[in-house]
Amino acid sequence: MNAHKVMRSSILAVIAIALGWTFYTAYIKDKSTVQQGKPSPDFAAKVAGTDKQIQLSALKGKGVVLNFWGTWCPPCKQEMPNFEKAAGEFANKGVVIMAVNDGESEVAVRSFAKQYGLTFPLALDQSQDITRLYQIGPLPTTVFIKPDGTVYKKVEGGMTLDTMRDNMQQIAP
Repeated sequence: MNAHKVMRSSILAVIAIALGWTFYTAYIKDKSTVQQGKPSPDFAAKVAGTDKQIQLSALKGKGVVLNFWGTWCPPCKQEMPNFEKAAGEFANKGVVIMAVNDGESEVAVRSFAKQYGLTFPLALDQSQDITRLYQIGPLPTTVFIKPDGTVYKKVEGGMTLDTMRDNMQQIAP
């Protein structure tokens, strides 16, 4: 019987620690990596369909739209044609769109890009390191970055073309 009490106590202690950590990370821990007015974290990622790497810091001087998305995500599918349209409209205005795929294979991303006729860079985040670095929760989430490399705004959820345009005008150099 004594061994059972020790086992139950150990299990309860592990559960209590897990619950405590969950509440700490969800409600107390400072999640300030990506905040308005703060420098955006730098990263490099492979661009789907190429042998090239894209480095965020190499885009300094331009407005950057980072869209975190997945091929399986209905709101992502809805907004991708709008991103393609906005990319064309802002190409000569110093604003770059980069879509960061959240953990999927290059084959899936390339197939999606072909289906939707996407021409802007699709960065692969197969390890989800970039997604974690930017503290992305729901997909889609879009981060608008000013030409000086600071975060202008982080938007969770799908956006309309007008919302995209409004935010892109704010980060144009």
